[in-house]
Amino acid sequence: MEEYYPWQDAQWAQCQQRIRLGTLPHALLLSGRIGIGKHAFAHRLARRLLCDQPSESACGRCRGCHLFSVGNHPDYLGIAIEGDRQQLKIDQIRALNYFMGLSRKSSHHKIALISNPDQMNKNAANSLLKTLEEPPAFSLIVLVTARRALLSATIISRCQQLTFSIPSHDVARAWLKRQAPAADADRLLALAAGAPLKALELSAGNWLEARQAVFKNVVHMVAAIESPVTIAARWQQFAPEPLLSWLLSGLTDIAKLRADSAFNRLNNPDIDQELRALAKRIDSQAVYTLYDTMLQHRRRQQGSHNPQLMIEHIVLAWKTAFKHSTFGRNDGGS
Repeated sequence: MEEYYPWQDAQWAQCQQRIRLGTLPHALLLSGRIGIGKHAFAHRLARRLLCDQPSESACGRCRGCHLFSVGNHPDYLGIAIEGDRQQLKIDQIRALNYFMGLSRKSSHHKIALISNPDQMNKNAANSLLKTLEEPPAFSLIVLVTARRALLSATIISRCQQLTFSIPSHDVARAWLKRQAPAADADRLLALAAGAPLKALELSAGNWLEARQAVFKNVVHMVAAIESPVTIAARWQQFAPEPLLSWLLSGLTDIAKLRADSAFNRLNNPDIDQELRALAKRIDSQAVYTLYDTMLQHRRRQQGSHNPQLMIEHIVLAWKTAFKHSTFGRNDGGS
């Protein structure tokens, strides 16, 4: 059974109309926040186009649907970062270009899906542009990204865009309660900044506890209870992306508390005590500087890097921000 999310109805209807009118573009760029189902939408669209007996969706019974479901459809190719690499390789894009130039085997379309195209280097992007500029007939390249701003303007201009927004709280909450009836849906959605799939992920693992531990570590480091070296070693268990997301979200709340110490609608209510303690130990300018530094690390982690070294730099940046901050300065915070 294919994944379907009710907050994607408008985008699905738009694609269905283009299919009926024969105006489906040769390249689609799906963009939006992490945790709202962009990849699921791309797979649903590919399955629909490769189905031998489609209607509004794929039939799920024909040979085309079977081949797609087992990952063996001759007219479909998925491209994603391989293993522990940090970028899409130019050889992957060249293979995609070659694939798109082949004759169709068993369907009306040839479809390629590129996950995280923002993680291509310049050579790979230039190689992809050649196919986007001269697309074969009945071809569709779907690019899925949470960081559209990192794509080159030339690639964006060659694609028709579908933007996916965070659903309304009521829609997201109703869906989450169906998936995880025992979960605290309101709390999880707040922690996931409204992204339903991210909230579901938080409900299933130990992410909440890990996040809470990270901010306890920061409090201990600022209070000189634990050293940056100890904390950096402990944080090696985390991939940079979730760690940076937690830290950026926490900094957003700290900035709010610096502006109004009585603010009580934090994105991270479960670590309210830690955030308030940190807000008292840093001035607003240092918060903004640290936020910019975390954004820079997030951009860097899209390319080749040493994760261990990056996490050490992240810990050092937090230690330095609090060490050099003007403690207790009354600039609107506590």
